[in-house]
Amino acid sequence: MKKYIFIAAGALLLFAQSSCTDELTQLPLSQGTIENFYATPGDFVQARNATYSIAFHGTSVYGYANRLMNLSETRSDNLMATTQASRDWEGINSFYTSISSNTYVKEAYLTNYNAIYKANQLLEKIAEKGDAIFTNPADKTAMAAEARFLRAFCYFDLVRWFGRVPLIDRTVTAQEASKIPRSAVADIYKLIISDLELAIPDLAPSYDTANFGRVTKYGAKAILGLVYMTRSSPTYGIDGAMLGLNEWDKAYKELNDIKLSGLYAFGTDYDPIFKTEGNANKENVLVIPYTQNISTPVGGNFMVELGYEPYFASVNLSAQGALEARPISNGFMNMFTAADKRKIFGIATSYTVASGTYKGSYTLPVFKKYIDAARYGNGREDWGVDFMITRYTDVLMLMAECTLHGGGGSQAEVDDIVNKVRTRAGLTANASNITLDQLFDERRKEFFAEGTRWFDLIRSGKAVTIMNAWKAAEDTENKIRTIDNNSLLYPIPLSEILAVPGLYDQNLGYD
Repeated sequence: MKKYIFIAAGALLLFAQSSCTDELTQLPLSQGTIENFYATPGDFVQARNATYSIAFHGTSVYGYANRLMNLSETRSDNLMATTQASRDWEGINSFYTSISSNTYVKEAYLTNYNAIYKANQLLEKIAEKGDAIFTNPADKTAMAAEARFLRAFCYFDLVRWFGRVPLIDRTVTAQEASKIPRSAVADIYKLIISDLELAIPDLAPSYDTANFGRVTKYGAKAILGLVYMTRSSPTYGIDGAMLGLNEWDKAYKELNDIKLSGLYAFGTDYDPIFKTEGNANKENVLVIPYTQNISTPVGGNFMVELGYEPYFASVNLSAQGALEARPISNGFMNMFTAADKRKIFGIATSYTVASGTYKGSYTLPVFKKYIDAARYGNGREDWGVDFMITRYTDVLMLMAECTLHGGGGSQAEVDDIVNKVRTRAGLTANASNITLDQLFDERRKEFFAEGTRWFDLIRSGKAVTIMNAWKAAEDTENKIRTIDNNSLLYPIPLSEILAVPGLYDQNLGYD
């Protein structure tokens, strides 16, 4: 399988100067100037792969999957991550108003803009040189489609975390960037939807094993469907990604196209969904691939974010740096019956370390869904476990959500998918007249530790109510702040606010 990795850094005002290294070929983009680099089809492939690397694998030890573990899963009512004030994730879980310098918040902002810069550059060079470089016009249009998807993907990520952000659809200098203010969310969405609609017709419906991990037509449709669903969600009266537009029918159509493609299948058992990789896993719709144990590290470490050192030791794995756990909330644990396969497979409730630093028995519940010792490589940043951005079960359950909003389909189809999910989990399948609240509860049990919960809460329209009720029930030490609608956005990083005083306003509710 092809993997995409890069080296890039810099704030918004510096991203025009960043360079990337594509480890597929071991040739850095910065080897020559931008003007003379894009001279062969291979140069363009290298640039495309570097853009994937930034968008999916991120910078340093943080990739897109890590971001979801830190900013979505940890923000949600699935975890009580309040044990260490010195840990960046504690401020995320406790809704501190002083997190504008938080490592995870800055990473989400800066990495996305690095990827957007590379996508803009690639699109410009395709327009400038593509006709002369590519002998097959289809290769040029396909590459432009992938670049458009990646730009849309990153802007969608930004708008969901931060609301209004600077809209930059071309390469700019640092001086030009210093004059670009935050744009309206509606304008960001215009670019996102335009990019996805232009990309989808030119994206391949599938790829062979050598190209697994590149976005397909249906991976892009999954994101476009989620874009429409997010735009349709209640606004909460803030400048966020939710616009209350009632586009559930548009979302349903995009998601149903994935179903009608016949390329995917609902997994008949739960465990193999997370153990089977590549094209063999028919649940894979949009995936970030990782491989361990090769000379150039392209493994992941997102599963370490929610792990716990004693659990790793209990399965004979080396130290992962997860010295403090992010404990699972009691309310979430109590949602499961003892027989639920999802709990059995994905949550460690008791484990024993025979010897060493962590010798002893433990009963602190922690997530282990993606922890597979068989795919562990040479260290904590070298796990060969692929991350599913979207899996087919998610597509079907998102369709059910659209149906319950009047977007298409029938109640019988909603009940059917919930019954399939419950049957696969080893439970009695007796669902009928499933409501939105019940569907979100089922999603919570199905997709824990996959980074969807925070966004599900927001789409429910009840995020503030649910999170404050969670605090009241579980926050016995009063460490978590009671939230309001402004808490549904993250702050613009302080470094960006200070770079050009007065250019950006801060999101309401933050220091």
